[in-house]
Amino acid sequence: MQTLILLAALSSQITFKTSQQGNMTTIIPQVILTEPCECQVQVLSMRQGQGGQSTSQQQNTVSIPANQTIDLTRLSLNIDAGDTVKITVTVSDGKSLHLSQQWSPPGSVL
Repeated sequence: MQTLILLAALSSQITFKTSQQGNMTTIIPQVILTEPCECQVQVLSMRQGQGGQSTSQQQNTVSIPANQTIDLTRLSLNIDAGDTVKITVTVSDGKSLHLSQQWSPPGSVL
């Protein structure tokens, strides 16, 4: 039984769809789950640059269907050269499902 739970967790995933226009980067965290879920979704965004530091957090309960890629939110950030950015997305049902994934632009470490 534990093997089945592990396999289900391995095939559920969080990915990031990104696009860039000039310094403006749009990040869309996406999730696909093998089972439907009434899940807590948390998105934490941290950015540090010449203009200072900012942190924002969004938390929501979302009904996520099985086997469909779902956009969780859309973030648009003005990322300048030298800025460090980290986006962390966590999806959890409070029981057996807990997914977490981070995104940073290439060369950005926070």
